[in-house]
Amino acid sequence: MHFCVISAASALVVQACAGPRPVPVSSSPTVVIAQTRIVTLSEITTEGELVARAERALMEQRWRNAADAYRTLLAADSESPNAAGYLFDLGLALEGLQDRTHARDAFLELVRRFPDGPHARGALVRVATLDAYLEDWPALQSIGDRLFARTDLDDVERIVALGARALASVERGNDVAASRDINDGLDLADQLHYGDRDVLPVAVAQVRFALGELRRVRSERIRFDPMPADFLAQLDARCEGLLQAQAAYAQAVRSVDPHWAAMAGYRLGAMYRLLHHDLMQIPPPSSTRTPRQREAFFAFMHVRYRVLLEKGLREIDETIALGERTSDSSAWILRAREAKEEMQNALAEERARLQQMPFREADVKAALDLLQKKARASGSAPGATPAPHPAP
Repeated sequence: MHFCVISAASALVVQACAGPRPVPVSSSPTVVIAQTRIVTLSEITTEGELVARAERALMEQRWRNAADAYRTLLAADSESPNAAGYLFDLGLALEGLQDRTHARDAFLELVRRFPDGPHARGALVRVATLDAYLEDWPALQSIGDRLFARTDLDDVERIVALGARALASVERGNDVAASRDINDGLDLADQLHYGDRDVLPVAVAQVRFALGELRRVRSERIRFDPMPADFLAQLDARCEGLLQAQAAYAQAVRSVDPHWAAMAGYRLGAMYRLLHHDLMQIPPPSSTRTPRQREAFFAFMHVRYRVLLEKGLREIDETIALGERTSDSSAWILRAREAKEEMQNALAEERARLQQMPFREADVKAALDLLQKKARASGSAPGATPAPHPAP
């Protein structure tokens, strides 16, 4: 944007070039305070007028107008005494536009230029959330550490710092450190009764999401290829971890910021999809020698555990619907759309293959019920049974 600044001194120069003028007689001098003029390609305005316009646009959630106004104010005078406030409000406007990368840049510039100013702490708190949205885990770890290095944090900001470090730690593979920060964050929130209402504050939502991630990561370490000797116990543990993660994600979904709900919904759908995938990788027992036996094994496994794929697809559908209601165009919603297509294709391929087999799906279900009744009656671990355990 091209603009120029016209000062009161420039106006005096113009007046001097016009020649001598009579000096009015007055008992006291007249003092005129002139505001600096900001000239752009489209208008001539003043800082005060532009600030009022920007603040009004911000309050009315006209994010583009607000961002343009604050950019103009910063370009007109980057060293203005109000520059820190303009940078903070520019970051808010860019967040409203879902331009999270540039919003983070604005907040970080504020912290870099005015580290001891009144806006720096709030800017770091905003960056902690943005880094999580952008999945910049090293940066999120750094922001959590920088927040803890400050001596002026209030209790809610400490929860933000704990959530930032916890989420960064679990995503970077350090679940021990993550567990410690999650517990500290939840304990502090409980002491403050912060998050007791139906709508969850962002600070607590981040800790709850981190708890879901911790439980997800630990659950998904349990694999079934090769088949473990204690398959039933391992499947029980995997399913229990999924359900515990689901409980934590369900808390994050209550966030006042719907983006946490999108993140949690996608993760939960993906967990069900991965469990289904891992179970489908279990090889047929050594006793299945003929093509018909292998077909029966495939049918038993897919019919028995299809519910996992269907459950994951429902979670993904709800996430996409939320994104449409909130106009969320983040990477998490894009992933949800891609996951939906992949899961729908998997279901369609599975049904098509089952239809080509020499037995009906109803017969497969009846055989599964009979196998499970026999397994329960014998109390033995049915290691060679194709579908040895009920899905969660």
